[in-house]
Amino acid sequence: MTGIEKKDWKGYTLVMPSICHCHVGQLAVDILINTLHMKSVHILDWTCVEPVIAYDPYENANRENLAFGIEVYEEQNLKILVIQQRGNIVSGKRQEFVDKLLAFFKNEQLKEIIILTAFNAVERNDNQLTGEQFRYLSTTKINSNDLNWFELEERQDKHHHKIVRDRDRYYIAGGGIANRLFYSAQQAQIPITVLLMFTDIGQEVQHANELLVRLNQWKKWCQVERWQMPESQRAWIETQTVPPIY
Repeated sequence: MTGIEKKDWKGYTLVMPSICHCHVGQLAVDILINTLHMKSVHILDWTCVEPVIAYDPYENANRENLAFGIEVYEEQNLKILVIQQRGNIVSGKRQEFVDKLLAFFKNEQLKEIIILTAFNAVERNDNQLTGEQFRYLSTTKINSNDLNWFELEERQDKHHHKIVRDRDRYYIAGGGIANRLFYSAQQAQIPITVLLMFTDIGQEVQHANELLVRLNQWKKWCQVERWQMPESQRAWIETQTVPPIY
């Protein structure tokens, strides 16, 4: 771990994306960091993540700052720690990534992990095709009735029987590391929640914002009328470039 400044993060909630279908999790985390004006406080020098270096993408940032492959941001008043992962996990290193993340959680004595991700909409079953397109998984008790949330349905085999083995009971198609991370955290008795949207191409930004609405509905961290998309995202989405990013 290399640092900008190291603080006591005991009791913080860790939010991070799973690199997933349509990059929904990463987009949501970028919008969260930008809206809350979160400060970069650490760089995780993990060899299991491909190196990335770029200009800082956020509107509140010094334009001379750089962004890295896996970086930690803090909101001190709300006790939120956010990991933004920009580099892919190196082939064959997925379990190493999970092990490092859970070790980081334990060493920093964090409170819980929240993963933001997407489920490839073309992989939905018949019952998921209509209605609510948001789902969650959690090892902690969430009052889903008050929130009007639906838990991700368990998988079934070809005979429509529920799958017994824990690690195979749930499947997040296109969800990246979310499946493995959820199971590993569950085995380690680490509180973890996965928030996901059934997403198809063209729904990325809408569903990234929807994940943040759901997250804030649950945690009530802030009052925002509109989540603030960083200029780097607008330049990617819009047909015309945005001059201030250059």
